[in-house]
Amino acid sequence: MNGILKAVRRFVGGLSVIIAASVLLFFAGESMGDPTYALLPMEANDQQREALRESLGLNGSAVSRLTAYLTLTLQGEFGRSYKLNEPVMTIIAPYFWGTMKLLGMALPIGVLGGIFLGFFGLFAGARADRWFYKVLLALHSLPGFVPAILAIELFAVQLKWVPPSGSQGWSSLVLPVALLAGAEAIKIGSLLRSKFAEILEEKFVLTAKVKGVGRFRFYVHYVLRPALSLIFSFVSIQVGVLLSSAVVVESVFAYPGIGSLAVQALSNRDLPLLQACLVITTLFFLCSRFLLDLIHPWLDPRVKQTAVWERSLW
Repeated sequence: MNGILKAVRRFVGGLSVIIAASVLLFFAGESMGDPTYALLPMEANDQQREALRESLGLNGSAVSRLTAYLTLTLQGEFGRSYKLNEPVMTIIAPYFWGTMKLLGMALPIGVLGGIFLGFFGLFAGARADRWFYKVLLALHSLPGFVPAILAIELFAVQLKWVPPSGSQGWSSLVLPVALLAGAEAIKIGSLLRSKFAEILEEKFVLTAKVKGVGRFRFYVHYVLRPALSLIFSFVSIQVGVLLSSAVVVESVFAYPGIGSLAVQALSNRDLPLLQACLVITTLFFLCSRFLLDLIHPWLDPRVKQTAVWERSLW
């Protein structure tokens, strides 16, 4: 019950963050200047710009516009896009689904890959493990766009195995998913490498060795299982990291996801569309964290204790 209350408090606190971020986004939009200069051609006259401001509701005072803006946000309505003149939610729906396909494939593949890399460090030997860890750190330090551009050049341009960009069926997901999953596998593998070494020093592991437990059961039940709670906590945070990483991947591959849509909205000074992208992705992250926080105590009963729960989260 204690874990459920903490999960609810976290979710409510996250909603307040959405409101605060929406207010900051409103003032950021105000500082970006008149959006009519981005929406109308350069040769448009003052009368045309004034008519567009009137139709977009930009002629009112800042207080009245902020009030209307927050009211629509709380109602889950974001109005119409400045640029496309369509309901924002209608525009976002296919882009959001595109991002969910990326995350839904990249996250489980990344977790399995990270577990494999973690176990590889156990069997590689001390010297090989040190070199392996250095390689992981080097790959982890690369900017996200570097492997993306190299992958496009090799697999799309030279070998022509997959499309270089756009959304042309499931084949267009291969490179974006591989890059996102690879980044997650490197992080989880590096984390598990040190966690497995710590677990192998525990008394219950030494006892299992003395008892002659089978090799498969030993590594799955006595080594991997105690590390699942750590993996679970890490993955629950990585959902948000994946959402931010998807912005880079979607932009490089011109993939129609909510991250690339947010970049387009920012370049067009399309505040309603940009706000909706921000709120929806944040709300998705909050809902996923809320569900994971509810499941976590079932996976590891130790987090039901307040002190352990706090340490595992922060």
